[in-house]
Amino acid sequence: MKKRFWLMSIICTSAVTDIHAQEVSVDEDEIEVIQVVGKQESYLNAAVSTATKGLSDPFDVPFTVNTINDVFLSDLRAKTLSDAYGYTTGLSQSGINANSFTLRGLPASLQSIQINGLPGLASRFGSPTTANVERIEVLKGPASVLYGQLEPGGLVNISTKKPQAEQSINFDLSGQTYDTDVSSAGTDNGFTATLDATGALTQDEKWLYRLIVSVDAINSYRDNVDQESYYLFPTLTYRMSDISELTFGLELVKENAAADQGLVALNNDINQTASINTRYQEDGDVDNDEAFVAFATYKSAINDVFDLTANWRSVWHEDNRILFENNSVNDDDGTLRRRDRNQLNKREYHFVDINSRGAIQTGNIEHELLFGFNGGYEVRDFDRIRFGVAITPNIDIFNPVLNEGVPSVEQDSNESVNDRVTELSNYGAYIQDVISLNEHWIAMVGVRYEKQFVDFIEQVSEETNDQITDAFVPSLGAIYKATDKLSIYASYGESFNPNSVEDTNADGGSFDPEEGKQFEIGAKAFLFEDKANISVAYFDIVQDNIVENNPETGEDELLGEVESSGFEIEFLAQPIDNWQIKSGYAYVDSIISKSPSETTQGNATAFAPKNDFYLWTRYNATETFKGWLTGVSLGINHESERFTSSDTSTRVELPSYTTFDTAVYFERDNYSIALNIENIFDKRYFDGGTRDTILYPGEPRKISLTFSANF
Repeated sequence: MKKRFWLMSIICTSAVTDIHAQEVSVDEDEIEVIQVVGKQESYLNAAVSTATKGLSDPFDVPFTVNTINDVFLSDLRAKTLSDAYGYTTGLSQSGINANSFTLRGLPASLQSIQINGLPGLASRFGSPTTANVERIEVLKGPASVLYGQLEPGGLVNISTKKPQAEQSINFDLSGQTYDTDVSSAGTDNGFTATLDATGALTQDEKWLYRLIVSVDAINSYRDNVDQESYYLFPTLTYRMSDISELTFGLELVKENAAADQGLVALNNDINQTASINTRYQEDGDVDNDEAFVAFATYKSAINDVFDLTANWRSVWHEDNRILFENNSVNDDDGTLRRRDRNQLNKREYHFVDINSRGAIQTGNIEHELLFGFNGGYEVRDFDRIRFGVAITPNIDIFNPVLNEGVPSVEQDSNESVNDRVTELSNYGAYIQDVISLNEHWIAMVGVRYEKQFVDFIEQVSEETNDQITDAFVPSLGAIYKATDKLSIYASYGESFNPNSVEDTNADGGSFDPEEGKQFEIGAKAFLFEDKANISVAYFDIVQDNIVENNPETGEDELLGEVESSGFEIEFLAQPIDNWQIKSGYAYVDSIISKSPSETTQGNATAFAPKNDFYLWTRYNATETFKGWLTGVSLGINHESERFTSSDTSTRVELPSYTTFDTAVYFERDNYSIALNIENIFDKRYFDGGTRDTILYPGEPRKISLTFSANF
């Protein structure tokens, strides 16, 4: 039964502390600040940090870095990271899990999302909350030199909110409801409440604090799909001296959600699917996440030239999935066979990164050096308590009769069908040199050595395996600064990602790691008297050593290769002080270039739309006409056709779609109200899935009302 409760509720986004400039020098203290009238804070960003592990002018980086700051997240009212995916160039959503997206046509892994430069997500089944997010940077292409084991499409780095000396308390309350044919307004509602407080604990401002608390309860438009989430983020900063500080904190996350695997397609045809609110899981099926995180960052100046940064993050995570999952579609009679799964996963992550940056000069040549070491230890315990075809008869796809599910087996609750435990330890050392040859030319050279040790045991069968892998990974780049408003660059980078220890060849041996290679050329420019910037990039990526199963032999084989090439354009502008535009377009051609299977050879990779476009614009009312009305926004998001798999025997083609969003903002003194409408025209579309058995509908028209108070 659907819950009904009227809203009047939340979203949290704190007031922004600084307004970013349009020009920057490498020194953080010299970043120019441009004031904007009408309280319209800029989407432009003065500096990026992910590409060099320190503040850098984007014009001095030979890679593509897309940035989403807290100003844009607030205007968008993005509650989770995935809410901003549609407004990120070259990124396509592929499901509902934390890492369910592709970058430049290539799939992401859990390592592809980093927090303050380290792996270790606190969420798995859902996209991470933005309650504690200050800024998101998307670094495109291989980033293994600085960050280790990664997919070659790139990484998403989340910078979290830090304690501030100035006292501030921000409270947001947001409510949402749907207005569509399967869920009328007021039927399926939700709320989010967030408190964000920061300031000094001592009069000398040596001790600073930040406390963020967020709670949400969401009723989906889909039948009996509800979610409750709780977040607690306490952080302290101790300023030991003028040159040293230590920031440490905790993250406590608890997410309870009804398990939901979307729709299925009869005959691999998206037009033969049930209503978007249809659910095939039972009422008691759940996906639950819990995590406890501890982290610390120490920063200090070693001398007048070099600084030191030590970063540590540990995560203890547990997720439990109990459900009758979609298993296979019977095209003959229009039914779905389900599988009974009870899966308990426990993960433990410990990561550290220690680096030093400094600028030296050799003759007339300037060097910005970065030396670093990072490593990690992980334990993964994946326990299949129950796993098998449900005894219950298959269910009708268009008219499912639920709550009659019978487990696949009757067994002792202490027994396991399969319990896989993997221990991984890795370390890497890296060096990067940004060389300013003269006023026009900059070169970047980097190299990394990485080594990983893996021990695996399947505790029921007592099967064991171990694996040792290592690699040298380089990156190169060159930048020509034609003027102080235009830079042209070229770069080459490689990625390294070991294949699973559970994938073995016919002789029982391990496979070589996945490797990626990318060439990129591009240009970045300021236009219209610095009121706009544009970046253009062409890329070509080859990913090989991909393990695939040969259907003729049944063996895993090291034959897979993917080629992805295309170009991206991102444009940000503030033509006048109270109007700004953020827009992007990506063309991606990503195919399986080598495969042991005829059903995948030459096909497009999953969730790699050839065309991806977005536009977001905000206009603020002038002082004369403002009153309570602050501004209005309009957003457009388009993706072309995508496939749910690269295998023609199981894939479903998802049609192209275009959605429109809008928002109206009101503000007076310390209070503000925002009314957001997503998918204004109630477009039916799909934004994730797997083969023909999991198809996630995009959200229908949704209305959110947010009240904020800032003190």
